[in-house]
Amino acid sequence: MLVKKIKLNNFRNYKTAEFDFDPNLNIIIGKNGIGKTNILESLIFISNTKSFRTLVDQDLIKLSEEFSRIICLTDSEEYRVVINRSGKNLYVNNVPIKKTSEFIGRLNCILFKPSDLDLFNQSPKERRRILDLEIGKVSRPYLDAILKYNLLLKDKNKLLKESEINETYLTILEEEMIPNIEVILKERIEFIEMLNSRISDYYQKISGKDSKIEIVYKKCCEIENIRAAMDKSKDKDLYYHYATFGPHHDDYQFLMDGYELSTIASQGQTRMVLIAFKLSLMEYIRNKSGKIPILLLDDILSELDLENRERLLHMIPEDTQVIITGTDLSGMNLNSSYNLIELKEEQDVGN
Repeated sequence: MLVKKIKLNNFRNYKTAEFDFDPNLNIIIGKNGIGKTNILESLIFISNTKSFRTLVDQDLIKLSEEFSRIICLTDSEEYRVVINRSGKNLYVNNVPIKKTSEFIGRLNCILFKPSDLDLFNQSPKERRRILDLEIGKVSRPYLDAILKYNLLLKDKNKLLKESEINETYLTILEEEMIPNIEVILKERIEFIEMLNSRISDYYQKISGKDSKIEIVYKKCCEIENIRAAMDKSKDKDLYYHYATFGPHHDDYQFLMDGYELSTIASQGQTRMVLIAFKLSLMEYIRNKSGKIPILLLDDILSELDLENRERLLHMIPEDTQVIITGTDLSGMNLNSSYNLIELKEEQDVGN
């Protein structure tokens, strides 16, 4: 799926704006703060129904306005999001979509941004959020399972905080959790295995080094042991008054040649691992959905030296739609034709 046009109304600093995109390479340039990242944010919101910069949807509404609207025209469908002070409405081809889960992932985007380096030092909760987001975009069973599991978990934790525990109700909640945990673990295992099959190769090609990169999944238990592990944790749950077992405690870490990445890798090496992770993620999405995700590079080229920059651009599949932001074209050394979007001062109408 290819993005042909984005229309923005009252979105961040844009009162009214339209941007056309080429099926292949698109470059957005302009000074810092003029709104380049806002364009990418609108695409990510269409993809995920969430921003990567704020947890509050209303932050996207231009100051002094009552609503914000994003319209994304692709080669096959039109997606529209309207955000107001009370919530958001989603549409596909002008048809209202009531369930967010039926909108997520229709347009699939992969975003590279400098702050992604935080992935390696974030809390397990933030790393799990990435798992849930990326798997959920291409697997409806996973998305349904994680949503159901989180609701059951909320009910279980509420029950465990009561002075008198209804053991029958607790058993019912746990029995309903088990099949959802099975789906979650199965999909997460598949995700990690698929990324591990490609991440070292990508890292070696980008960096020119032969180090082995591996993602280790720290899961709550083996799939066949879910019931036993849940039963084993029951006394601990009752003591601490919350669910101590489950995939909501899962985590994963990155290893370089068998050592934890953060303990041995330089910032440059860490950046290369991040890029290899994102390229592997693109391949995972393509294999699972049969669709080629749109690649968004937010000022990432400025973080790379010339040699690594050229390696990265050379590794992007030719059939991928790419949108790059930067302050100017210097250092890009582009050998192919591209669509240039140059943001001028007058386009930055203030926030």
